[in-house]
Amino acid sequence: MISMTMEFRKPDEGKTHVPAGLIVPLYFGPNGAWTKLVEESCKHPEIPIVAVINPANGPGMDIDLGYAMGVRLLQSSGIVVLGYVHTKYGARNATVVKNEVDLYADWYDVDGILFDEMANARGQESYYSGLTMYVKARGMSMTVGNPGTDTLVSYADTVDNLILYDNPDLPPESLFGGWHLKFDTKKFSFVSYDVNAVHHRSLKTLMAKVGYFFVTDGSLDNPWGKLPSYFDELVILVNSARAVAKQKI
Repeated sequence: MISMTMEFRKPDEGKTHVPAGLIVPLYFGPNGAWTKLVEESCKHPEIPIVAVINPANGPGMDIDLGYAMGVRLLQSSGIVVLGYVHTKYGARNATVVKNEVDLYADWYDVDGILFDEMANARGQESYYSGLTMYVKARGMSMTVGNPGTDTLVSYADTVDNLILYDNPDLPPESLFGGWHLKFDTKKFSFVSYDVNAVHHRSLKTLMAKVGYFFVTDGSLDNPWGKLPSYFDELVILVNSARAVAKQKI
Protein backbone atom coordinates (compact mmCIF):
# COMPACT_ATOMS: atom_id res chain seq x y z
CA MET A 1 0.00 0.00 0.00
CA ILE A 2 1.33 3.45 -0.91
CA SER A 3 1.95 5.74 2.05
CA MET A 4 0.32 9.18 1.96
CA THR A 5 3.04 10.83 4.09
CA MET A 6 4.10 14.16 2.58
CA GLU A 7 7.92 14.11 2.89
CA PHE A 8 9.70 15.76 -0.02
CA ARG A 9 13.29 14.68 -0.55
CA LYS A 10 15.59 17.67 -0.83
CA PRO A 11 18.75 17.81 -2.95
CA ASP A 12 21.89 16.87 -1.00
CA GLU A 13 23.15 19.73 1.12
CA GLY A 14 26.49 21.39 0.47
CA LYS A 15 28.82 20.35 -2.34
CA THR A 16 27.08 17.54 -4.16
CA HIS A 17 29.23 14.45 -4.65
CA VAL A 18 26.36 11.97 -4.67
CA PRO A 19 25.12 11.14 -8.20
CA ALA A 20 22.02 12.72 -9.57
CA GLY A 21 18.37 12.13 -8.89
CA LEU A 22 15.72 11.94 -11.61
CA ILE A 23 13.77 14.72 -13.30
CA VAL A 24 10.88 13.03 -15.12
CA PRO A 25 8.85 14.88 -17.77
CA LEU A 26 5.33 13.43 -17.45
CA TYR A 27 4.00 14.96 -20.65
CA PHE A 28 1.03 12.62 -20.75
CA GLY A 29 -2.10 12.27 -18.66
CA PRO A 30 -2.28 10.36 -15.39
CA ASN A 31 -2.18 6.63 -16.08
CA GLY A 32 -0.42 3.48 -14.95
CA ALA A 33 2.97 5.03 -15.69
CA TRP A 34 2.32 7.68 -13.04
CA THR A 35 1.49 4.90 -10.58
CA LYS A 36 4.65 3.06 -11.56
CA LEU A 37 6.72 6.17 -10.85
CA VAL A 38 5.11 6.40 -7.42
CA GLU A 39 5.81 2.73 -6.74
CA GLU A 40 9.47 3.10 -7.71
CA SER A 41 9.74 6.19 -5.52
CA CYS A 42 8.37 4.25 -2.58
CA LYS A 43 10.76 1.34 -3.22
CA HIS A 44 13.77 3.66 -3.54
CA PRO A 45 13.13 6.54 -1.11
CA GLU A 46 16.77 7.70 -1.24
CA ILE A 47 16.44 8.83 -4.86
CA PRO A 48 15.33 12.47 -5.21
CA ILE A 49 12.68 12.59 -7.93
CA VAL A 50 11.20 15.65 -9.62
CA ALA A 51 8.20 15.13 -11.92
CA VAL A 52 7.03 17.77 -14.40
CA ILE A 53 3.36 17.83 -15.37
CA ASN A 54 2.02 19.45 -18.53
CA PRO A 55 -1.78 19.22 -18.83
CA ALA A 56 -2.17 21.33 -22.01
CA ASN A 57 1.10 23.02 -22.98
CA GLY A 58 0.66 24.70 -19.61
CA PRO A 59 -2.05 24.40 -16.97
CA GLY A 60 -4.91 24.49 -19.51
CA MET A 61 -8.20 26.38 -19.45
CA ASP A 62 -9.75 24.63 -16.45
CA ILE A 63 -8.76 22.30 -13.66
CA ASP A 64 -8.44 18.64 -14.58
CA LEU A 65 -9.49 16.57 -11.58
CA GLY A 66 -7.55 13.57 -12.85
CA TYR A 67 -4.38 15.64 -12.84
CA ALA A 68 -5.19 17.04 -9.40
CA MET A 69 -5.53 13.52 -7.98
CA GLY A 70 -2.41 12.40 -9.83
CA VAL A 71 -0.35 15.24 -8.39
CA ARG A 72 -1.44 14.31 -4.86
CA LEU A 73 -0.42 10.72 -5.51
CA LEU A 74 3.01 11.75 -6.76
CA GLN A 75 3.57 14.06 -3.80
CA SER A 76 2.42 11.36 -1.37
CA SER A 77 5.53 9.33 -2.21
CA GLY A 78 7.92 12.25 -1.77
CA ILE A 79 8.11 13.27 -5.42
CA VAL A 80 8.50 17.01 -6.04
CA VAL A 81 6.01 18.10 -8.70
CA LEU A 82 6.60 21.02 -11.07
CA GLY A 83 4.21 22.62 -13.53
CA TYR A 84 5.31 23.24 -17.12
CA VAL A 85 5.22 26.83 -18.46
CA HIS A 86 6.82 27.93 -21.73
CA THR A 87 8.43 31.37 -21.97
CA LYS A 88 9.27 31.72 -25.69
CA TYR A 89 12.90 32.54 -24.84
CA GLY A 90 11.90 35.52 -22.73
CA ALA A 91 9.53 37.00 -25.34
CA ARG A 92 6.33 35.83 -23.66
CA ASN A 93 4.69 38.49 -21.53
CA ALA A 94 5.72 37.96 -17.90
CA THR A 95 2.19 38.70 -16.69
CA VAL A 96 0.83 35.87 -18.84
CA VAL A 97 3.49 33.52 -17.48
CA LYS A 98 2.67 34.52 -13.90
CA ASN A 99 -1.01 33.88 -14.55
CA GLU A 100 -0.13 30.30 -15.52
CA VAL A 101 1.99 30.00 -12.37
CA ASP A 102 -1.07 31.06 -10.39
CA LEU A 103 -3.24 28.43 -12.06
CA TYR A 104 -0.77 25.67 -11.24
CA ALA A 105 -0.63 26.87 -7.64
CA ASP A 106 -4.40 27.21 -7.26
CA TRP A 107 -5.52 24.12 -9.17
CA TYR A 108 -2.76 21.60 -8.54
CA ASP A 109 -0.77 22.89 -5.54
CA VAL A 110 2.49 22.03 -7.28
CA ASP A 111 5.87 22.44 -5.60
CA GLY A 112 7.42 24.59 -8.30
CA ILE A 113 7.60 25.50 -11.97
CA LEU A 114 9.69 24.46 -14.97
CA PHE A 115 10.22 27.34 -17.39
CA ASP A 116 10.67 25.86 -20.85
CA GLU A 117 12.12 27.67 -23.88
CA MET A 118 14.42 29.61 -21.57
CA ALA A 119 16.56 32.31 -23.13
CA ASN A 120 20.31 31.79 -23.21
CA ALA A 121 21.35 35.10 -24.78
CA ARG A 122 22.24 38.07 -22.60
CA GLY A 123 19.42 40.42 -21.65
CA GLN A 124 16.68 38.26 -20.15
CA GLU A 125 18.24 37.53 -16.79
CA SER A 126 15.89 39.84 -14.85
CA TYR A 127 12.90 38.27 -16.61
CA TYR A 128 13.73 34.85 -15.16
CA SER A 129 14.88 36.16 -11.80
CA GLY A 130 11.54 37.93 -11.48
CA LEU A 131 9.63 34.79 -12.35
CA THR A 132 11.56 32.79 -9.77
CA MET A 133 10.81 35.43 -7.14
CA TYR A 134 7.13 35.23 -8.06
CA VAL A 135 7.07 31.43 -7.79
CA LYS A 136 8.69 31.59 -4.35
CA ALA A 137 6.28 34.34 -3.25
CA ARG A 138 3.43 31.97 -4.13
CA GLY A 139 4.85 29.50 -1.60
CA MET A 140 6.50 27.11 -4.03
CA SER A 141 10.01 25.84 -3.48
CA MET A 142 11.71 25.14 -6.81
CA THR A 143 12.22 26.62 -10.27
CA VAL A 144 13.90 24.91 -13.20
CA GLY A 145 14.86 26.67 -16.42
CA ASN A 146 15.23 24.74 -19.64
CA PRO A 147 17.32 26.46 -22.31
CA GLY A 148 18.03 22.93 -23.56
CA THR A 149 21.63 23.89 -24.28
CA ASP A 150 24.52 25.58 -22.57
CA THR A 151 23.89 29.10 -21.35
CA LEU A 152 25.65 32.09 -19.83
CA VAL A 153 26.92 32.16 -16.27
CA SER A 154 24.69 35.22 -15.74
CA TYR A 155 21.64 32.92 -15.86
CA ALA A 156 22.94 30.50 -13.24
CA ASP A 157 21.22 32.14 -10.28
CA THR A 158 18.01 33.15 -12.04
CA VAL A 159 16.51 29.71 -11.32
CA ASP A 160 17.30 26.88 -8.93
CA ASN A 161 18.28 24.41 -11.63
CA LEU A 162 19.24 24.63 -15.33
CA ILE A 163 18.62 21.90 -17.90
CA LEU A 164 21.69 22.32 -20.10
CA TYR A 165 20.88 19.53 -22.55
CA ASP A 166 17.54 18.49 -24.05
CA ASN A 167 18.51 16.55 -27.15
CA PRO A 168 19.00 13.06 -28.63
CA ASP A 169 21.72 10.80 -27.17
CA LEU A 170 23.81 11.64 -24.12
CA PRO A 171 25.53 15.00 -23.56
CA PRO A 172 29.32 15.27 -23.72
CA GLU A 173 31.09 15.40 -20.37
CA SER A 174 32.72 18.66 -21.45
CA LEU A 175 29.34 20.42 -21.29
CA PHE A 176 29.63 20.55 -17.52
CA GLY A 177 33.17 21.92 -17.41
CA GLY A 178 34.31 25.54 -17.59
CA TRP A 179 32.25 28.03 -15.60
CA HIS A 180 29.90 25.28 -14.45
CA LEU A 181 32.59 23.97 -12.10
CA LYS A 182 32.16 27.07 -9.93
CA PHE A 183 28.69 25.85 -8.92
CA ASP A 184 27.33 22.93 -6.99
CA THR A 185 26.37 20.12 -9.34
CA LYS A 186 22.77 20.32 -8.12
CA LYS A 187 22.50 23.51 -10.20
CA PHE A 188 22.44 21.52 -13.46
CA SER A 189 20.42 18.81 -15.18
CA PHE A 190 20.12 17.09 -18.53
CA VAL A 191 17.39 15.16 -20.33
CA SER A 192 18.07 12.92 -23.32
CA TYR A 193 15.82 11.12 -25.76
CA ASP A 194 16.48 8.52 -28.47
CA VAL A 195 18.69 6.69 -25.97
CA ASN A 196 18.19 3.05 -26.88
CA ALA A 197 19.62 1.48 -23.72
CA VAL A 198 20.92 2.26 -20.24
CA HIS A 199 24.59 3.00 -20.91
CA HIS A 200 25.81 2.28 -17.40
CA ARG A 201 29.38 3.56 -17.60
CA SER A 202 28.57 6.80 -19.42
CA LEU A 203 25.57 7.54 -17.22
CA LYS A 204 27.51 6.97 -14.00
CA THR A 205 30.07 9.54 -15.15
CA LEU A 206 27.43 12.08 -16.15
CA MET A 207 25.36 11.51 -13.01
CA ALA A 208 28.23 12.82 -10.90
CA LYS A 209 28.12 16.14 -12.73
CA VAL A 210 24.45 17.12 -12.32
CA GLY A 211 21.67 17.34 -9.77
CA TYR A 212 19.05 15.60 -11.91
CA PHE A 213 18.83 13.79 -15.22
CA PHE A 214 16.52 11.65 -17.30
CA VAL A 215 16.95 9.46 -20.38
CA THR A 216 14.34 7.75 -22.52
CA ASP A 217 14.04 5.65 -25.65
CA GLY A 218 11.15 7.88 -26.72
CA SER A 219 11.45 9.90 -29.93
CA LEU A 220 10.05 13.09 -31.42
CA ASP A 221 7.39 14.48 -31.69
CA ASN A 222 6.90 13.79 -27.96
CA PRO A 223 9.76 11.77 -26.50
CA TRP A 224 8.29 12.40 -23.06
CA GLY A 225 4.95 10.77 -23.85
CA LYS A 226 5.75 7.64 -21.84
CA LEU A 227 8.27 6.21 -19.43
CA PRO A 228 11.21 4.47 -21.12
CA SER A 229 10.97 0.74 -21.66
CA TYR A 230 14.04 0.32 -19.41
CA PHE A 231 12.75 2.49 -16.56
CA ASP A 232 13.21 -0.22 -13.90
CA GLU A 233 16.84 -0.69 -14.94
CA LEU A 234 17.41 3.06 -14.88
CA VAL A 235 16.08 3.39 -11.33
CA ILE A 236 18.25 0.49 -10.15
CA LEU A 237 21.33 2.12 -11.70
CA VAL A 238 20.62 5.44 -9.99
CA ASN A 239 19.99 3.80 -6.64
CA SER A 240 23.17 1.73 -6.87
CA ALA A 241 25.37 4.65 -7.97
CA ARG A 242 24.08 6.85 -5.15
CA ALA A 243 24.59 4.12 -2.55
CA VAL A 244 28.18 3.50 -3.65
CA ALA A 245 29.00 7.20 -3.72
CA LYS A 246 27.59 7.82 -0.25
CA GLN A 247 29.78 5.08 1.19
CA LYS A 248 32.84 6.96 -0.08
CA ILE A 249 31.91 10.32 1.46
